[in-house]
Amino acid sequence: MTAIILIAAAGLCYVAAAVLRWQQMAVSDERRSAHLIPLWLGLILHSVSLVLSLLDPAQRDFTYAVLAVWAAVASMFFVSRYLASPSRTILVLPVGGMALLVAMAELASGANVTPSTGTTPWITRIHVGFMALHLAVMLLSGAAGGMYLTAVRQLKSPSPRALRLPSLPLLERLTERTLVIATALLMGGLATGGAAMQLTRNISLAQPSIVLALMTMALLVLVLALRSTGRLNRHGVALGAVGAMSIAALGAISQLLVTHG
Repeated sequence: MTAIILIAAAGLCYVAAAVLRWQQMAVSDERRSAHLIPLWLGLILHSVSLVLSLLDPAQRDFTYAVLAVWAAVASMFFVSRYLASPSRTILVLPVGGMALLVAMAELASGANVTPSTGTTPWITRIHVGFMALHLAVMLLSGAAGGMYLTAVRQLKSPSPRALRLPSLPLLERLTERTLVIATALLMGGLATGGAAMQLTRNISLAQPSIVLALMTMALLVLVLALRSTGRLNRHGVALGAVGAMSIAALGAISQLLVTHG
């Protein structure tokens, strides 16, 4: 329960940091540091939640979700080093939302899981690694795509935020490259997942998490194929990234609910 409370608190801190930075961008050109307080506090709480969940073998799926969100935050900290824009903190907004969803899903499931007495097959561990990294990259891609859509809208208005958002070409490249990486990781996850299913008899292709993963793959392939042939503009790619992120997030949440519910 402590880990769930901490991940929820971390999510609130991430959202607060993004909202605070968004408000600051509308009133001043100065890079105020007030938004960094909830940002770093959220990262600390998130890290503690990850450690606690790693120590509890009964919360395996919850641990994977927390790890994926933590990896997304770490990736955004790395990517933000190459963004000179003062709006880079806003990237953590979807991550904060995902952290809150993970906490709510775990609470809704009751978290009544009996620890497994057997060892996890190596192919399952590889599958989990692929899917956790896929979710992390997908959150980053969706955040970049969402910021691209926001930047386009702000440029059409006299808002002072328009000058403080990252350049559109930078966001476009970040969105497209992370979509490619997310697709590759999901391919690895689906391939290893198929092998892992042979070891587990109680898994069906009709499970929501599997269906949503296949839907995510279909959308990613469609977006990348249309983009490569020039039939999808930048706006469409950004929308596709946000949509794929949403489906991937639902897949992670459904895994928690089905496994624990």
